[in-house]
Amino acid sequence: MQAVNIQTTQNIELEYELAGLGERILAFVLDMAIALSAWFIINLIFNLIGSEPSLVLNIIFIILAYTYRLICESLFNGQTLGKMALRIKVVKLDGSTPSFASFFLRWLMEILDFFIVGLGVVFIILNKKAQRIGDILAGTTVVKMRQVSATNVRNKAIMDKVDEDYEPVFFGASHLTDDEVRLIKAALSAYKTQAVKRPINTIERKLKEKYNISSELPTVKFLYTLLRDHTYYVTR
Repeated sequence: MQAVNIQTTQNIELEYELAGLGERILAFVLDMAIALSAWFIINLIFNLIGSEPSLVLNIIFIILAYTYRLICESLFNGQTLGKMALRIKVVKLDGSTPSFASFFLRWLMEILDFFIVGLGVVFIILNKKAQRIGDILAGTTVVKMRQVSATNVRNKAIMDKVDEDYEPVFFGASHLTDDEVRLIKAALSAYKTQAVKRPINTIERKLKEKYNISSELPTVKFLYTLLRDHTYYVTR
């Protein structure tokens, strides 16, 4: 199994399994099939009404079909419909969120990588991070989506486990530092073992002030939710 380690902005190193060449090619084929199916449906509709698509409509469709992968990856956090079906996605190797510029570079190099000389396939096979030319320029690669667990979180002492379909509540949790996470856990532990309320009340007040969080949740539930939200943001 080929894997890559990615350091998040919260200094947590995660290990992701790299998407295989077959999965990436199949995702690409699915995306092309989706574009062709859309074109077929449009023509079918026009045929049913006894007309033909105008030149302008044809040009618009060609542009949308050509930029489809760029648009999808930009809107859906590194995924096209084909990638969603295969459960793979584009990620930045430095742990940051891929920018539009990153997706644009990957898309721009698709002609060279796949359509002209097929260098992309050679690079994916030979590169230890499974990067094609577009990935190298953009600082990205494609990984399998899977739930992050304690086995692949180096700093697992401060991490909680969340389900893949978990919906975060507080965006401010994304900015928590490692020290703040440790303080929350220590305060909760003190409350659980010794029924000491002052630490959890103090840290709740300070975090709400610092990150401008408004919540009516009970203190303990609020802090546990904050921890789960933090895990969600740093592992996505």
